[in-house]
Amino acid sequence: MKLLQSTLEMGVVGLFSLFFIGYAVFIYPIEMINQKTNRKVRENKVKYAPQLD
Repeated sequence: MKLLQSTLEMGVVGLFSLFFIGYAVFIYPIEMINQKTNRKVRENKVKYAPQLD
């Protein structure tokens, strides 16, 4: 019973590790590229940038 429980726990930890790695490697870079090339995001950065006097 303990072996089954520990195997299940390691499987869950491994699954979440795969999800995290997949997000970090594939999805996050695409989001960053999209954010840098998006016209509305750039407009908002200029609009809400601190004013230096």
